[in-house]
Amino acid sequence: MTELAYKKLLQNEVKTFEDLKNDIINGNKCCACGACIAYCESQGFDVIEMKGYNPEFKSEKSVENCTKCGVCYYICPQTKVLLKELNEIYSIKDNIGNIVKILAAKTTDTGLEKVGQDGGIVSAILTYLFEKHKIDAAIVSEFDHNFKPVPKIIFDKEDLFKSAGTRYSISPQIFPLKNLYNIPEEILTKKEIFDIDELRIAFIGTPCQCRAVNKMKFLHVKPAHVIKYIIGLFCFENFIYDKLYDILKREIKVDPTNIKKTWIKKNFFIQTKDNKEFEIDIKTLNPAVRNNCHECDEFTGRFTDISVGASGAPEGYSMILIRTDNGKNVINSMLSKGIIEQFIVPSNRTIEWKNKKLDWYNKLISLKIRNHIKTN
Repeated sequence: MTELAYKKLLQNEVKTFEDLKNDIINGNKCCACGACIAYCESQGFDVIEMKGYNPEFKSEKSVENCTKCGVCYYICPQTKVLLKELNEIYSIKDNIGNIVKILAAKTTDTGLEKVGQDGGIVSAILTYLFEKHKIDAAIVSEFDHNFKPVPKIIFDKEDLFKSAGTRYSISPQIFPLKNLYNIPEEILTKKEIFDIDELRIAFIGTPCQCRAVNKMKFLHVKPAHVIKYIIGLFCFENFIYDKLYDILKREIKVDPTNIKKTWIKKNFFIQTKDNKEFEIDIKTLNPAVRNNCHECDEFTGRFTDISVGASGAPEGYSMILIRTDNGKNVINSMLSKGIIEQFIVPSNRTIEWKNKKLDWYNKLISLKIRNHIKTN
């Protein structure tokens, strides 16, 4: 969108952060992606900050600093604005979105396979992008001592091992971009980056987070301009960290500091650091589901270059939905170089296999929508 078109769009009706609070945040619909803060802080406006998992004015004085530009409202993934435009860009005609190719694959790197989740595909993609110098950095999520997800910009493929695995409580993935213009000089010098606006980042996030990034890119607002690849993670629902681990402590008497890995295969599974495994009925975790997830009609991540997830995949593999030429070039190159290995479907069953996967994803999305109707 050109600057002129953007100004014309805002002339129709300018929505401010106050509107965002009233329409989204106060209604408990915020997904804590961090987009509004990343934009506002990177511009030096000194207006809002993340308090817990909600964006809020920093202080009464900071209310006066608000320029009422309306950007925070437009880029919020929970507002309806710009969705029509994004649907056109991504050629979206249904709930799954446009798919160039669908396949199942796994990494051929035994090191990545050992630490990664369900085929280690995301780690393999990022490793490839780093090694081929297609990116300078990636936004990933790591765990702190309490097994709490922490978003982070990494500048080296070696740091990927810390970010491997799946998170089931929110990590505000766009939030780190607020410090884009404060990246230490020694890092930029090492990467031979002399203009921060030339940085190339791969973004890994849930469907709602990817939606926010695309809204930012559509409006050409910083700091999303440095994101060159968008990789979406399948997501049925996410959990409030405190509530989730309170339930787990009660049910299986395991402290989050002792958790090594979590995964969902119909039910919720935990592996502790001493390699004990526990299974919890997924319905037991319903009280911990974030409210914004009840508003969501996405599962596979429509607004991405590549969508990745375990649902519907053969054991040890991940499903990959390629959506753009950008994504197709990456996956095709990785396959041709043997970096990832494709699950082979008999040629006479290819169409049946593909349709079966798409039917399954449509069922999951329909279930999400039905759950949304029940909760409203």
